[in-house]
Amino acid sequence: MSLKIFSLSALLLASGISATAQNASAIQANGNTVQLSLSKAVEIALQHNLNVKSYEVSLRNAQLQLQQAKNNALPNLNANINQSASFGRSINPFTNGYDSRNINYNNLGLNAGMLVFNGGQIRNTVLQNDYNLKASQEDLASIKENISLQVVLSYLAILNSEDQLSIAKSQTEITKLQISRTEKLVNAGSLAPSNLLDLKAQLANEESNVVSFQSSLDLNKLTLIQLLNDSSISAISLQRIQVPTPSSNGYDTGMDDLYAKALAIQPLVKAADLRVQSALKGISVAKAGTMPTLSLSASMSANQSNALTMGYFDQLNNTQNKVISLGLNIPIFARFANKTRIAQAGLQRENASIEASKARLTLRQNIEQAYVNLNNAAMKYEAGLSQVSALEESFRAAESRFQAGTIDFVSYNLQKTNLDKARLSLVQSKYDFVFRTKILDFYQGKSLVF
Repeated sequence: MSLKIFSLSALLLASGISATAQNASAIQANGNTVQLSLSKAVEIALQHNLNVKSYEVSLRNAQLQLQQAKNNALPNLNANINQSASFGRSINPFTNGYDSRNINYNNLGLNAGMLVFNGGQIRNTVLQNDYNLKASQEDLASIKENISLQVVLSYLAILNSEDQLSIAKSQTEITKLQISRTEKLVNAGSLAPSNLLDLKAQLANEESNVVSFQSSLDLNKLTLIQLLNDSSISAISLQRIQVPTPSSNGYDTGMDDLYAKALAIQPLVKAADLRVQSALKGISVAKAGTMPTLSLSASMSANQSNALTMGYFDQLNNTQNKVISLGLNIPIFARFANKTRIAQAGLQRENASIEASKARLTLRQNIEQAYVNLNNAAMKYEAGLSQVSALEESFRAAESRFQAGTIDFVSYNLQKTNLDKARLSLVQSKYDFVFRTKILDFYQGKSLVF
């Protein structure tokens, strides 16, 4: 799961645009645009995700295995019908003497058996499969949470791209206004024509940035569409959400408390612990192979043959045979197979314990990383606010001086470029903070939907 989160983080933070993004707009243009809210996007993704479907199949299989383990404690009942024919000199089944006739022989039987004791093998197998079922339920919950988080992060990535695109477009509008003013000054002879040419070059560069941000937006939308995995959706428009303003106070829960809460609720950790319990029961199941087995059985049979001159049902009634038996099977030597099975079960328990420890370690490392990243994002946002405020004042002054001809285009353009970068960086840090917050919310089991 951590790999999935990292990839979406890279998507949210990346400023470079892949060449494949150029095709994204064309792909989304096919079909009607679907209006999506965040909760609806999560719902659609969970409904169509193939990994979720696969885990649901695994869960149903675990349910069947548990039910069969319980059914193994029930008695068994079998019926049999045998028909045979002998030709030539044969044994008469009733007199046990030789008979030269062709003889038809029919046998009917009913058998029942029940396991009385087998060292607790059935009971422990039931418990083992019960733990496996609960672990599968946690696996399903985990994959659903993971898909939900991916959708939320992808949704935020789109909003981030939309905001950056809006800023880039506003930058071009400012430059266009500046070109209009400069043209008048050039025509009046107050400014050199080179100033106008420099501004037009600046506009071309900014329009190129708009194209890049549009490509980024198209690519992020395509990523979300692929997460939804709904063939009826080829173009989307997202409902804007109220993204919280970052705070330098950081997260509302300390890291140690957050980790303790995550340990108690995270499905992956719970699934790992349940598999440790399952492995422990597996040792008990293996040990049962060294214990005696006591079983109860009963049977009833009847015969019919043309060798006896009597009606069919009268023969069955007169040849009834009823047997009841109690059998004890004591294992003495099985070529060390039981010893090997017990040792293997012990290794499975040891491996399950290691996996549980790994799940805890990974969880703590992910929380620590996310916690540090969130605090850094908050501080970066606070610094960005101050930077944008200062650069806005500086740019206004530079713009007035450029119009008055007291500074050259290079100085003016430097001020504008710094302001543009600061505004884009502020938007990025805002969404980065929200992104980190949602990861910590995920580990606490909080709602991922705003």
